[in-house]
Amino acid sequence: MSVETVVTLASAAAAVIAILFCVIRKALKETEALLLALVPVIHALGKVRTAWQQTRRLQQGDAEREEEPHALP
Repeated sequence: MSVETVVTLASAAAAVIAILFCVIRKALKETEALLLALVPVIHALGKVRTAWQQTRRLQQGDAEREEEPHALP
């Protein structure tokens, strides 16, 4: 292997590593932006779930009250 071949291979390897670094860095930044955009959506879904659970509990409480026998005076 000549010096010229080694230099060519080293520069090609460095170029590939630099390209991979840039691509991975860009992908990570886009992923971060996507996750940050999803935070309010996840928060809102949590509020919807909590409200739905409270409504369900109230409905179950109403159903239990309706099932209680009424005493005649």
